[in-house]
Amino acid sequence: MSTEEHVQQFFSKQSKLPLPADRTAFLAFRYLDEGLIDSLGIIMMINELEEKCGVHFSAEELESYEFQSIGGLISVIERLKSGAK
Repeated sequence: MSTEEHVQQFFSKQSKLPLPADRTAFLAFRYLDEGLIDSLGIIMMINELEEKCGVHFSAEELESYEFQSIGGLISVIERLKSGAK
């Protein structure tokens, strides 16, 4: 399963709201600003994605602007998987 599929699967099962159907809108979607998940959901997201994707988020990554959108989250995970900084 790809990183994007893992992320989409997580948000599909945990979100309080429907996900954008358009891929571009989905990737640009700012899940925290839109209330897609709450604070407990963030913890669950971090744990699940670290486990399923084999990565570990640093505090810096969690606080980054990139981490605030679904596409940015996918990019962070892909970068971590590749070992790039």
